[in-house]
Amino acid sequence: MSRSPASDASKAPENLSRRRFVAVGALAGAGAALSALPGSAAPPGAAGPSVPAAVVRRTSRARNVIFMVSDGMSTGTLTLADMAIERRHGRRSWWCRAWEMPGARRASVRTHAADSLVTDSAAGGSAWGIGRNVANGAVNVLVDGSSVTPIMVRARAVGMRTGLVTTTRITDATPASFIANVRSRSQEQVVAEQLLVRGVDCLLGGGSTYFPKHLLDQHRDLTLAANVEELTAAAAKEGRLLGLFAKGSMSFELDRDASTPSLAAMAQCALDRLSDAADRDASGFLLQVEGGRVDHAAHGNDAASLVVDQIAFDDALGVALRFASERDDTLVIVTTDHGNANPGLTLYGLAGDEGFARLLGARHSFEWIQERLGGTVDVRESAESLPGLVLEATGIQLADEEIAWLRRKMVERARINGFGPADAPESALAAVLANSNGVAFMSTNHTCDLVDAVAIGPGADVLKPVVDNTELHGVMVAALGL
Repeated sequence: MSRSPASDASKAPENLSRRRFVAVGALAGAGAALSALPGSAAPPGAAGPSVPAAVVRRTSRARNVIFMVSDGMSTGTLTLADMAIERRHGRRSWWCRAWEMPGARRASVRTHAADSLVTDSAAGGSAWGIGRNVANGAVNVLVDGSSVTPIMVRARAVGMRTGLVTTTRITDATPASFIANVRSRSQEQVVAEQLLVRGVDCLLGGGSTYFPKHLLDQHRDLTLAANVEELTAAAAKEGRLLGLFAKGSMSFELDRDASTPSLAAMAQCALDRLSDAADRDASGFLLQVEGGRVDHAAHGNDAASLVVDQIAFDDALGVALRFASERDDTLVIVTTDHGNANPGLTLYGLAGDEGFARLLGARHSFEWIQERLGGTVDVRESAESLPGLVLEATGIQLADEEIAWLRRKMVERARINGFGPADAPESALAAVLANSNGVAFMSTNHTCDLVDAVAIGPGADVLKPVVDNTELHGVMVAALGL
């Protein structure tokens, strides 16, 4: 085991034991996870937790890699979340603070697929998983139909521990990209089987529908968890852990209840299990942590959910940075697979400031609204119910002309935007809300923008200022000596 001396901050009363953190962090949510980190009260622009010199010295090897993914995070998403964290907590986001940490390397990353300038998550994740570009929709299967061994399979082959954590389905494209080979990302049942057969040690997220009893019965070494209490109890059990907290994707952070762990709590749990086991046998570990619902909120043009889920991801990043700062052997990489919808605050002066405050007052997601509209049969009845639900979810009272605009889309099925990908019902709702919250979207699609990547720890020094998405695979392989 290679740990550096704990800093004074890590000895403070809020530095809970790692086992206890799982229970407390999950129950209290992302805020508790954040407050447990050293330097939480640092002023805006602070550099974050100090990193021991051993972490930043030039070295060719790391024993552990933590790969953090905010799926579908445009630069505007990062900006809005950073602004929200500064307004609420008087400090910058962990992502932005990471740029200034000792030894950090930052890159702009080109995102694309083998067959498209705009990538999906399957091709974007495969670029990390195998270091090759594949066609959109494929997971680690090349255009010619051949499969390439994913990085987590290679890590397992040399005895490393492995883990995948996400707020979407654990069988979804991004977690699958580190371990699976399927021609289509829609083959989630096949992915589920590969996750178990290929021996991932810790799996936390949604997607229980893809793990039927007959499949689980083939893997008796699994400890199962379906809520916070069971996840906490699993901390004392040996063997592999499978935590499935929803049939499909987990709830947006705005809608999450106390029975469901936060992304930060799941990340902490995975780090506890993987590091304890890896330290005992000196094997090291590879962990991917994904804020998957950031992408979903962007697709839905749901500005409030987008910001709050990005903040939840940032809390999890803080957990990873804290873990790495207490050791000299762990590389942390944080990035995204592509932009999505390109949101931005776009009102000037006082209108922008007040709009942003309204945005941060939201209580529920668009998904919450849609679920409550789902029980209505008549589309006109849905349209009548919508203003009240919007008010309850967002705190915004729609004007009569805005309601009329939405009715044209919902009831009359009229085209209200000349750009097809921005003519969806959720785009119409987002557009009228932008009059009040100030955040507008360009479409409901992914974008080809350059995205941000930051690496901190042994092996980070090989990251160049501008890289292709496939090159992050090489950074991990080089750091782990695979």
